[in-house]
Amino acid sequence: MKKMAIVAVLLAGVAAVLVLFGQISLVGQGNWPSRFQSNGERIYFTASSASGDAINPRGGNTHMGMMSNSGCASCHGADRLGRRLMPNFWTSAPPLTPAALFGEHDDDGHGDHDAYSDVSLRRAITEGIDAGGAPLDRAMPRWSMSEADLADVIAFLKSPVPE
Repeated sequence: MKKMAIVAVLLAGVAAVLVLFGQISLVGQGNWPSRFQSNGERIYFTASSASGDAINPRGGNTHMGMMSNSGCASCHGADRLGRRLMPNFWTSAPPLTPAALFGEHDDDGHGDHDAYSDVSLRRAITEGIDAGGAPLDRAMPRWSMSEADLADVIAFLKSPVPE
């Protein structure tokens, strides 16, 4: 029992250090925009559509499923640069910048597959299949949303990331 308490304290200390240095993502709205510039941005941050249409995750990180108003930003960050995830801080969500998704990449957390197209990104978001046809990590939810909302999210992911 005493060993378990020591391990828990050590893990909490490591997590606190990682949070301090910005290496893991904790859900919070501190660095979220005060107003969303598009429906795609709103969906990315809140998993809710301006139209009121349902957006539902299937599977994914257990902790993400317990949080309300949690969209892509919960794991991939407000800056879309990816983050280490809690409580499994050894797992990282990859970046969702235009360069990481649509440019050439081989060492950015996305693996060594081709760049995404609109079609392959739709499949990644809804079916959990990457641009090369391989399954995404099970921590990634498979999202169910209207075609219009999906197009809005993809347009947002193609937009430049603010400095």
